[in-house]
Amino acid sequence: MDGHAKTLAIVGIDTDVGKSVVTGLIARHLHLRKKKVTTLKLVQTGCTNQSDDILLHRKLMGIPLTKHDEQGITCPYLFPLPASPKLAAKQAKKTIEAEVLDQATQVLQNEYEWLLVEGAGGLLVPLSGELLLLDYLKEKKYPLVLVTSSKLGSINHTRLSLEAIKSRQIQLLGLVYNLHNPGTPAIVQDSLNECRRALKEYGMDSPVIIMPDTGETQSINWAPLLATLV
Repeated sequence: MDGHAKTLAIVGIDTDVGKSVVTGLIARHLHLRKKKVTTLKLVQTGCTNQSDDILLHRKLMGIPLTKHDEQGITCPYLFPLPASPKLAAKQAKKTIEAEVLDQATQVLQNEYEWLLVEGAGGLLVPLSGELLLLDYLKEKKYPLVLVTSSKLGSINHTRLSLEAIKSRQIQLLGLVYNLHNPGTPAIVQDSLNECRRALKEYGMDSPVIIMPDTGETQSINWAPLLATLV
């Protein structure tokens, strides 16, 4: 491999919106199709020893932890405080450095065909005093998958996220509408309609993938999100 792994980032409109599940399920989709794929959690807060999100990715993929997981390469920054990456790092007397993230990414890109990079929190969360998550992803030129939901506030958060993505001229592969803990049917349908409307208004010809709140999530067709990268 020459370091040219297909790389994309899975980001969310907020924290706890389902980024880790989506990342794991897309990785599973690729793994079942005999692609050599792994995931990278740039920063994990609120846990120690091993990244909870990496553990979830491997569980959804149906594989054990890899050597890169054991070596900490798939999660180069792990902090115990459940807070923003910047604050969690500060409490641990550390600073998140883009060079460290780049080094971990390069190792994985050299070993795999596909690399799925999971963000932390929302798009504009600070990694350090000088760097926001979305600006780091823009610099790397990673196309994005944006995860949203029907929870209260999601319409506003989705529009703000799309506006931030468009203003930075970042490619959006698609929007994942997560129905975990959905609201009333009226709210679910209205929020979905507003997501589709927002994509159209921002000039984004990106598919919307609905992720149901059932065990059927593992049979979702993720291909439309990946079509431009295959």
